[in-house]
Amino acid sequence: MKKNILFSLGFLVIFFVSHAQVAKVHLVNVANFSFSPNTISDVIVGDTVRWVWVSGSHTTTCDPASQGTGNSLPAGAATWNADINSTSTTFDYVVKVAGDYNYWCIPHAPNMAGSFTASTALPVTLTTFQVNSSNSNVSLNWKTATEQNTDYFSIRRSSNGSEFTEIARVLAAGNSAGETSYSFTDTKISSGQEYYYYNLAIVDKDGKRVFSDTKLFKNKLSNLKLITSISPNPVTAMGHLMLTFNAEKEGKMNVKVISTEGKILINTMMQAYAGVNNGHLHLGDLPAGNYSIIFMLNGLKETHQVVVK
Repeated sequence: MKKNILFSLGFLVIFFVSHAQVAKVHLVNVANFSFSPNTISDVIVGDTVRWVWVSGSHTTTCDPASQGTGNSLPAGAATWNADINSTSTTFDYVVKVAGDYNYWCIPHAPNMAGSFTASTALPVTLTTFQVNSSNSNVSLNWKTATEQNTDYFSIRRSSNGSEFTEIARVLAAGNSAGETSYSFTDTKISSGQEYYYYNLAIVDKDGKRVFSDTKLFKNKLSNLKLITSISPNPVTAMGHLMLTFNAEKEGKMNVKVISTEGKILINTMMQAYAGVNNGHLHLGDLPAGNYSIIFMLNGLKETHQVVVK
């Protein structure tokens, strides 16, 4: 997925304009047997969610009546079921109802699933949001042009871009017709985590909230690592091996599965985007035994051992 990201002097800066000014198209790339990003929190009613084919043959489906508990959407929202493949490369869904949406790919459910949360826009004009490196800390700075009935900003952090935790609250001006600046410093990042994601929940005095775009931050103090998670190991049942891996920039990761005799049994490419990525390998056709998996991306190479039962 292409992002408006600028790396400079070891930190990252992202600017955006509030939804009060323009509706947005949220891109979801379909590759590696996963949706990327698999969670979007800053959708506003009137926005469009667009799924874009990268590889494989998939669907994007949200129809609780036919798919059961794995699918859900707000009352009154339209269901959808669309192919995403080499001949049907995009699908657009215009969001008309606020609430939580949970969808999946029918052939690869429940492992291949995604979600987004849609809100109704608040009368707040958020003009800039910056995430910078500050020594061993992370400095967050943002500005509003106008505010009406705003209560506070909830600062949220994630290590994977999907699961966010509130780490602080900053009180808002409440009502303002002029520019107001805010800041917060996150002093609790770990050297063992290469990427962090941040966003803001803007909450008004009635309890309503909307979310900002999610910002990717590269921790320059972390130890460079390619594969951060590989499971389950041993691989059983259908042979689904789930991967989490880091990428410095967009590219393709080469994945080779090799037998104990040195024979290459699987040789494939996985799409990578800057930050934390998810991947999915099918090992169900391999006989029981021990295998080596070699991962190569952007000059990094790692080998991991996997057992198939």
